Amino acid sequence: MKVSLKNIAEALNLSKATVSWILSGQGEAKGFSEATIKRVKDYAESVNYRPNLLARSLSLGTSNTIGLIIPFLGDTFYAQLASAIELEAARNKYALIVCSSEGDGDKEFELIRTLKAKQVDGIIIAPTKVSKKGIDLLSEETFPYVLVDRYYPNLPSNYVIVNNTQSCYDVVHYLGKKGARKIALLTTDIHLYVMKQRVEGYRKALQDLGLDSDLSLGLFIERQNYQTDIIDKLDCLFQEVPDVDGFFFSTHYLALEAIRYFINHQIDYQHRFHLGCFHETIALDVLAPEMCVTRMPIDKMGVEAVKILLDNIQQGGDFSFRNVVLENEFSPSFSLLGK
Repeated sequence: MKVSLKNIAEALNLSKATVSWILSGQGEAKGFSEATIKRVKDYAESVNYRPNLLARSLSLGTSNTIGLIIPFLGDTFYAQLASAIELEAARNKYALIVCSSEGDGDKEFELIRTLKAKQVDGIIIAPTKVSKKGIDLLSEETFPYVLVDRYYPNLPSNYVIVNNTQSCYDVVHYLGKKGARKIALLTTDIHLYVMKQRVEGYRKALQDLGLDSDLSLGLFIERQNYQTDIIDKLDCLFQEVPDVDGFFFSTHYLALEAIRYFINHQIDYQHRFHLGCFHETIALDVLAPEMCVTRMPIDKMGVEAVKILLDNIQQGGDFSFRNVVLENEFSPSFSLLGK
């Protein structure tokens, strides 16, 4: 049988209010003796008492819970970001509810409504950009939220992103200095502003290298079926530009799929091409140890997002937006990354 505050109060011959104050951590402030506080806590533990968190949140106006909406649970980057956010939330005594929008704007909207109905105190979101009606709802209600990894440049909001343009510039410029003259770009989700920034970094580097920057070597991969679409696009590239000598991947999973293609087609990619990638994923360091990489500061992103959100929660409806742009870690190769 579930034990209630009333059961504990009756067993100890105390008032329900006394038990409630002590178990909510307000015993000392209310002037109860150490012996009484200990007696209540020890008994509650002995009967395996668990508080009604929903009732508590309604009473206190806070649930000490935040929501996180990411596009894809299976993506290694978002899995690592969720882990970083959860660690920082826990350090601040907050629980985290993680949801996946699957890149669907309508699902994102419904998840926002669901999290609000569950009385979360705030939400961190990597938005789909397909639809921002959920974000508009949060803005209209001045509900605390932080955008992470992605953002809307014309929407006043909290966000934590990285310097996408400069990070991509650094990688592509390095490939050019190493001797690459026909550097193909593989990118996706071009509707996202951060992806546009990455393409801009690629183009600017080509311009400064004196190379063609009209995106004639740009391969725009469809996100929903990228594993098959990348094969068709690479087939066409090698037919039309057989002397391509470099590749820049605007996201980690495209790099992994391209290497799968190279291996299946028996292409000696490690010696034939100069390779560069935005961020990393499992096995890339083994499959392409000499690939140039710009690594995202995932832990810092998680810490900053939680910090901004909790500040807004504590400030109530009267909070100001904060924008954080972090720098990636550049490395000429995976073998030198972090050294």
